[in-house]
Amino acid sequence: MFDDRWYVAPFGSYTWVDSDRGADDGWGGGFSVGKPINEWLNLEFRTMYSTLGNAGSSAGNYRVLDLGVDAQYFFRRKGFQPFLLAGIGTSQDDFSCARGAFCNNEHKDWSFMANAGAGFLVPINDKVAFRMDGRYRYSTNQGNFNRADNFGDWVLSAGIQIPFGSAPAAPTTRRLELSADTLFAFNKSQLSSQGVNEINSLSRDLDQVSYESVDVTGHTDPIGSDEYNRRLSEDRADSVKGQLVQDGTPASGISTYGMGESQLKVTPGDCAGAKGKQALIDCYQPNRRVEVTVNGVTEK
Repeated sequence: MFDDRWYVAPFGSYTWVDSDRGADDGWGGGFSVGKPINEWLNLEFRTMYSTLGNAGSSAGNYRVLDLGVDAQYFFRRKGFQPFLLAGIGTSQDDFSCARGAFCNNEHKDWSFMANAGAGFLVPINDKVAFRMDGRYRYSTNQGNFNRADNFGDWVLSAGIQIPFGSAPAAPTTRRLELSADTLFAFNKSQLSSQGVNEINSLSRDLDQVSYESVDVTGHTDPIGSDEYNRRLSEDRADSVKGQLVQDGTPASGISTYGMGESQLKVTPGDCAGAKGKQALIDCYQPNRRVEVTVNGVTEK
């Protein structure tokens, strides 16, 4: 079941810095707020703050703040869930010179930032998941820090993802058996007025839920030839489908099947003691039925 809940994802990070910064690698952290858009795509807002230390007498310290939007493409949504990511945003470098260093560019500035990478998500339960990703972060270095043209850092992040609200219920399958003697006259495939009312009621029930598809299967008793009973069961299933469509159910989501007398509930042996045709018809009554299976049912 596709889980489209909003979520928050706090994380810790470690940055391997571009040598042009003149700074040491450093730790950081942040959080993302996001939402799955469809079966493959998440969009999220991400912010991260990290500190990059002194790497030498002529270098200094950076405090880096990232603000951006990421898109994540998931290859699967169950168990181990790998994804690719790409994002854009802005990055602020707040630079201070090392103690005792000669420096004339101690300041902070915003730059265009873009990143790309890959990661994975592993659900722990329906309330939390573990998440890790690695990315290459490109910054235009608008402040011309350390006289570099741009910066390219590598960032590894790990944390948890916490969705808001309850997880969507898993889809279920609903099965309904309708007596053909209620829907049709004996040996007929056109719905009776009572049969129309029965299918109208079924249509109203379908309107109350979401579902993936509907299977309509007709069955007959063994009176008559195999071929005749197969056609009769198909025609009855088609009549039920036709009424469902008339009531507003999309035709593309309904499949019909005619099983004829191949799946008997009451066999000729069970009815061997029936005296006369009507008694035999009455004995075989459970066989004359239409089964409706509604697949992938979830509450609206």
